[in-house]
Amino acid sequence: VAWQGLIDALVHPQILSCKKNGIQQLQTSPGKGSELVLNGFSKSLKLAMAPLIGIISSKCDVSVLLSCLNTWCYLLHKLDTFINSPSVINVVLDPMFQAIFNIGPDSKSIRLWNLCLDLLEDCISTKCSDLNSDPKDQVNLHLSARTFISGSGRYSWNQYPIKWLPWDLSQLDFYLKMISIIITHVATATAAPESKKSVCDAAVRIFRSVLKGVQMEFRNPSNNYDNIMFCLNTILSFMKKLGEDASSDGGGDLFNTSLYLIEAAVEELEPSIMESPLYKVALDISYVGSLDSVKHSKIPHRCSFMDMFSPMVYLTVLYLGLVVQSTINTPEMELILQRLQRFYKFVLSSDDPLESFLASVGFLYAHMGFKYMEIWMVMVTCLNGYIDGMKDLSLFKTDSDNSFYRAICHLLSYPFILFSCAKKDITLSKASNSLKESFVLSERKLEQAIEVWKSLFGSVCVACLKSSATNTLSHDLCAMLNSCFDENSSMFQYNSELGYKDLELACLSFSGKVLVCILEQKLTSDTIGRECVGVCNGSSGINNIFEFASRVMKFMYVNMGREPASGLVSSRVFSTLTRFISCLHSKQDILSFFEIISGLLLQWLSHQEIKDENAKDQLGILWAESLNCLQRSQPPLTFDSSFLKLQASLLEKTLDHPNTSVSDPTIIFWNSTYGMQISLDYPQNLLHVLHKLSRNGRISLYNRSKSFVARCSTLENDTVTTPRYCKITPTQKSSKRVELTEEGMIPGSNQNDKPPSNSKRKRVELTEHQKEVRRAQQGRERDCNGHGPGVRTYTSLDFSQGNQELQDSQDIRDSEAML
Repeated sequence: VAWQGLIDALVHPQILSCKKNGIQQLQTSPGKGSELVLNGFSKSLKLAMAPLIGIISSKCDVSVLLSCLNTWCYLLHKLDTFINSPSVINVVLDPMFQAIFNIGPDSKSIRLWNLCLDLLEDCISTKCSDLNSDPKDQVNLHLSARTFISGSGRYSWNQYPIKWLPWDLSQLDFYLKMISIIITHVATATAAPESKKSVCDAAVRIFRSVLKGVQMEFRNPSNNYDNIMFCLNTILSFMKKLGEDASSDGGGDLFNTSLYLIEAAVEELEPSIMESPLYKVALDISYVGSLDSVKHSKIPHRCSFMDMFSPMVYLTVLYLGLVVQSTINTPEMELILQRLQRFYKFVLSSDDPLESFLASVGFLYAHMGFKYMEIWMVMVTCLNGYIDGMKDLSLFKTDSDNSFYRAICHLLSYPFILFSCAKKDITLSKASNSLKESFVLSERKLEQAIEVWKSLFGSVCVACLKSSATNTLSHDLCAMLNSCFDENSSMFQYNSELGYKDLELACLSFSGKVLVCILEQKLTSDTIGRECVGVCNGSSGINNIFEFASRVMKFMYVNMGREPASGLVSSRVFSTLTRFISCLHSKQDILSFFEIISGLLLQWLSHQEIKDENAKDQLGILWAESLNCLQRSQPPLTFDSSFLKLQASLLEKTLDHPNTSVSDPTIIFWNSTYGMQISLDYPQNLLHVLHKLSRNGRISLYNRSKSFVARCSTLENDTVTTPRYCKITPTQKSSKRVELTEEGMIPGSNQNDKPPSNSKRKRVELTEHQKEVRRAQQGRERDCNGHGPGVRTYTSLDFSQGNQELQDSQDIRDSEAML
């Protein structure tokens, strides 16, 4: 009662009041008299508050503290609506809230703590009333009249209604300051877990109330651009400071509280403001500035320190930064990843998630380590769900400047970057313990990661097919993966001294299964009829797939035979690649396949000690199908000397290969292609193989003793086959010459219409080649007594002039024997 009398004597707000909209407010009109009155009123409030703050800050008994707080509540009631004035808040509310919140929620002060939390929350929640309602109604609807009864029942608070009014943006700093003080008790090491949780819940609850009030300001059309930017900068600065404090806390309670507050901001604030390009803020997060970014020029949207982004991007990067900095045990990490999944799903479900998605991919690429594989899996899972629910698929147009499409390709490429960087780290650090621990976690999730990858790849393929006539995702992705392999050539170099084979086998398994997934997608897509059979004009896309297949085959070859798992991967890759090339018919695609893959095929086929029998069998089938491709090419291939020179190395290893599943198809291929050719120049490295196989009768070679007449006849363009005859004429006294004659050249002539043998024959005009023979015969003096090239002469012992008629009437025997 004495305290209340003192307050009644010191505080007389009515003398300062003026009426505005029917509500009493402090007189703020200019004038010397008004300033004196205001200063006197402020001094009276400070005089009343001084002993109250002193008692609360002392170590008095709890009964004294409760009595003091009861007097303070009476003061708030006495101030009426003037309690909402910024100057009164600074003198009356601010010091008392600070004093009690700094004490913390211990057993002695828990009742004071709870009452102040309730008063602060009541003060903030008045902002959420309807802005169009009558101010008188707002006052009547927001009266604080708390009653607290102690456990003993000895102390009780009188019901003192406090008239709160909706606050304006000038009070935002005050509320955030109180929340900061409350949160400090979350990081107190001596506090009980239940107490920490209670403090965290209270801070998040009050912060959500503040955000609801800020949301009302965002929706108020009378607010200008500066007011909105003030709100955004104030809130983001508050959260940045809290996040930086939490990053040093690792995975403690302060870390969790920071995540809760970021989630609240994303959920409560107006999306049209948070995602708008009009309200960009600087990315001044110190962690972003300290990142050693990966030197990767194709990152679609790199997050750089102090770059301008939307508030949604700012909060997304801040959230991801906290998650990647967490150093906690596995059970808690699982809970945080679940929270990350909910958060990222909410971000992607916003009206315009493109910028946030690009920023998150760029931020992920700045972190290389196996523990980040889990974060990648969360992002891919959320993106997959987002794509499945998309109605507007225009983002999937495969244009070169489509940043969303390119970012998806980068996200699918991230595991390969991760594996390559991890191997570099092992080489430098000799497989440090921390790296091993992080890899164990990733190895356990490897199968899940592959399934997640395949799911996203399939969803994007379907979306691309729906949005455009062609699907080039496989081509573009393989081009990106090829660059990854080329930039990290150490992936192909096995170093047994590292003693870390699990990493290489995991990378091998992931690469092989990704290749199989890409090939199978091409086999089952609607565009296989156009793309695989080569109807498309350009083949650079399918070449990218062949290039990726060659790199995976090289990777498999390096790790061949070290573990049974490598054989399983090789067998599956060979089998799928066989099915894929069985669809090839275009000459251009088939030649591209051989040009790109032949080097790796040669390495595999040259290796004689493939331990996995299934892989060995599938390799033979792949080789046989490769040869079939060459024979069904459209337009057909020409198996001439130049093409044989290109294939010589492969044929050298496969014609006489110890594995019959390789050698038999090769011999069949040879006999049906090169073995049918008239003239070939055999490469030097094939001679010993051809010699062996031809002598064994397994392959056919061009017979250089084949009839000269037969070779000549192949050059003729006549469509009618005419019978050939020989005319023997005397050349010398002791020999006769065999000459070629033709019958049936006159239309309607046949064998039955031959003229009598004693009649003079009409000679047919000779071909150019026959003329050469005639000239050779006439120049017999240069050829050993008339033996011209290609013509055999007979002595008079074999022929006589008297038997010419009989010779003309006789059927001609085989030209080879006759000549």
